[in-house]
Amino acid sequence: MRNAAPWVIAATLAVFAGCQNDADLEGAPLSSDSDYTAVGTCKDGLPRLDLKTAPGVCVGIAATGFKFPRGIAQAPNGDIFVADMGGWGTDLGSIWRVKKMANGKYLPQQLLTQIDKPSGIAINPKDGLVYVGTPKDIFRFDPNQTPRPRLTLVVNNMPDDGRHPLKHFVFDGQNPDIIYVNVGSFSDVCEQANGSLPTPCPEEAISRAGIRKYVMEGPDRKAANFTVIARGLRNSMALAVHPKSNILLQGENSRDTINKRAPELANQELDLPHEELNVIREGQHYGWPYCYDNGIPSPEYKTADCTGYQKPALLLPGHVAPLGMEYYPDAASARAKMFPAVYQGSLIVAYHGYREYGHRLVMVPVDANGVPGQGQPLDIIRGWEQNPGKQNPTGAPVDVLIANDGAIWLTEDKNRTLLRVSYDPAGGNGQPMVAEPPRQQNVSPEEAARCQALRTKSDAFSVVQRDVIDNNCVSCHGAGPGFPGSLALLRCDDVGNAKRLLEPRRNAGPLVTPRDTNSELLRRLKGQGYPQMPAGGLSPEAFKEVEDWVKAGAPAPR
Repeated sequence: MRNAAPWVIAATLAVFAGCQNDADLEGAPLSSDSDYTAVGTCKDGLPRLDLKTAPGVCVGIAATGFKFPRGIAQAPNGDIFVADMGGWGTDLGSIWRVKKMANGKYLPQQLLTQIDKPSGIAINPKDGLVYVGTPKDIFRFDPNQTPRPRLTLVVNNMPDDGRHPLKHFVFDGQNPDIIYVNVGSFSDVCEQANGSLPTPCPEEAISRAGIRKYVMEGPDRKAANFTVIARGLRNSMALAVHPKSNILLQGENSRDTINKRAPELANQELDLPHEELNVIREGQHYGWPYCYDNGIPSPEYKTADCTGYQKPALLLPGHVAPLGMEYYPDAASARAKMFPAVYQGSLIVAYHGYREYGHRLVMVPVDANGVPGQGQPLDIIRGWEQNPGKQNPTGAPVDVLIANDGAIWLTEDKNRTLLRVSYDPAGGNGQPMVAEPPRQQNVSPEEAARCQALRTKSDAFSVVQRDVIDNNCVSCHGAGPGFPGSLALLRCDDVGNAKRLLEPRRNAGPLVTPRDTNSELLRRLKGQGYPQMPAGGLSPEAFKEVEDWVKAGAPAPR
């Protein structure tokens, strides 16, 4: 058992409650940067998205106008609560309540503002209060308290730095005083600033890359201590507790760029490593950073003995980024069941990943205890793939909620929307679709040659190209005609992209001025004076790579 740091007085959280004018949000149109086009309506009257779905399944737009919606929860009275992260800047987040109106529309109401990167959100079944996870804390509040909700700090002083600062959490199914919290890794594969890869990974000693168990105790129901119940988990943004067996299931967001130290895997980097679904057993180690998949040593740790690490219950496709999941009620449950029998008792998972296997909603077959491995995931929704001249992907689900009426709700952060997924038997049998392998995009010989050359480069801008531009920018700025802001940033084109960022534009100066940390590009990436790009901003480490290049004088790639 470890002691948390001394309590911070709740009043110092610098969080302010407030309500926006309801009329300002009712029926708000899709934001101008949305890639969505509504085609008709669902049976519930919501605008229908033109996506490929299981027969009879309809994806409706319930609410718009968010900045970066992440977590979602529902109160017993039906109110929906959304944690809007706002972006990667400090204190940009907000908490919303979405109420269903008499006319069938959904009205968003802003409850809290100036929250630092809220991600996890849940309703505790014991006290009925809303719990919110920020990188450093978990707090709770009564949404009905007037004139403004009073915030109570429940968990504090969690690590909030590095590659994975966001927190997701769930309550134990049998004891709602227990909170299981994701504490992600600081790094990708425990790489150090000096390039070393120590064994054992020092992050284990500070309880990173695992799941913590906090127990709320005493009359004030706060958690002053924690136990690490599982280690070797890089980033556990998807957590679910089975309603009957009470097993804790984890969705692993596995490592990136496996080909950096294993060039022989360059052609498999889109497929490896697989993401994972893990049954959490207290005291077990799940292999990060030493091993991946079913006990394969990572290229950085080729001599690792993987036999002592817990194996995944199911391997998911590579880089799908499971960020939310929940069990659908089974046939014996008293909860409402809108979807047909094939869904009942299964696991519903949101794939957020931008790569070819991602941006889908899937159904994972499980056994009576909720353990995966009874079959491969099936697609409920797909079709967020690239459209000509538009971004790729055009949408990406984040968190999943099975609502009181049996509908499936999703937060979707690329278009800043809240989606309600419903089923109408008149439209078909609802049978999920066999997963469709990603279409291989045609790559020009020029692009293939650029990408091959880029793999061998290590100068500052080539790193920016590989880690930042190719992963975050080309999905919008790499698909013409009509490049956003008339800025083309092409895949693997380190030479051309550096030149475009440094040259004056037709009606403005350059995006980057060497050694100027007030350059427009950096301000746009932070959302200072401009709409933030990409949506939600960069991760802290990605931003630092760009900033370091600018500070160094923006040298041309070699």
